[in-house]
Amino acid sequence: MDTYIRDIYSLPVGSPFEGYFVIEHVEIKKHRTGEPYLRLVLSDKTGTVPVLWWKPPKDVDLAIFKKGDVVFVSGHVEHFQGNVQPKLKEIRIASPEEFDSKKFICESRFDIEEQFTRLLEIIDSVKNPYLKKLLEEFFYDDSFVERFLKVPAGKTIHHACIGGLLEHTLGVVEICETVAKRFKSIHRDLLISAAILHDIGKIHEYEINVAISRTTEGILLGHLYISCEMVTKKIDEIEGFPHDLKVKLLHCILSHHGEYEHGSPKKPKTLEAVALAYADALDSRVKGFEEHIERELGNNKGWTKRHFAFEVPIFFDGEFNYDLGDE
Repeated sequence: MDTYIRDIYSLPVGSPFEGYFVIEHVEIKKHRTGEPYLRLVLSDKTGTVPVLWWKPPKDVDLAIFKKGDVVFVSGHVEHFQGNVQPKLKEIRIASPEEFDSKKFICESRFDIEEQFTRLLEIIDSVKNPYLKKLLEEFFYDDSFVERFLKVPAGKTIHHACIGGLLEHTLGVVEICETVAKRFKSIHRDLLISAAILHDIGKIHEYEINVAISRTTEGILLGHLYISCEMVTKKIDEIEGFPHDLKVKLLHCILSHHGEYEHGSPKKPKTLEAVALAYADALDSRVKGFEEHIERELGNNKGWTKRHFAFEVPIFFDGEFNYDLGDE
């Protein structure tokens, strides 16, 4: 039976398990006697778990196991200092035909084409000719769209799925539409354009194989800088694009994480920027709660374990609805 990480956490101590997992982290350690053992972190789309290969055969080359490998393991559940830490009796590199990659990364629960059609309709509603031209330069470009519709919006915390960037972008845009209707002083077209473009750099920050990983470019530069660079290049190709509009748009993108400690190089200093920052936080936080509930509880109800980023356990006794709803 191919066990999920979520199931391992609910098994009693001593219970056996087996399955296919991705190596997230691996270290070769040594016992006091000098004998080597492996400490690993394994993952699938339901979470991660630390495990030990405590007594590997003496003839096994432990260095063959690398981050990103898919492995088959078998073992039993143990606890250490109150935390789950299974011990393995077997681990080997799995061949591609053995496992289903859908175990390691999920897809957006919303229809991709339906979401993208809605996003194009919103772009068509932008009246400012410069902003509309800018958006069309990206979203009428087939090569850009192909990547935009596939990549996630995050690796672990929110929208960590195929199509996650599209889902997150549309969510932020729809929140911003509501805000712009309530606060008439907001430049609606600027806010909506910033919402659509705020995370486009993630097409270069993330890549998907059997799991989501960050690219070297993403690690070194980050998507805020990459997004601004992409937008700046397109703006510079549009004749007559107003300089003050460019500055305001780039400020929205640069400040959309809201706080310095959240990785934002600037704090929001305009109405559109502060609206975007809170819309981004709202969409990502609620989705992060949803994903944690699904990973931890599956189809069950009750309390999750404490979320490592949000620092609270989460209670859920409802039902998920994956209908985009009426406009």
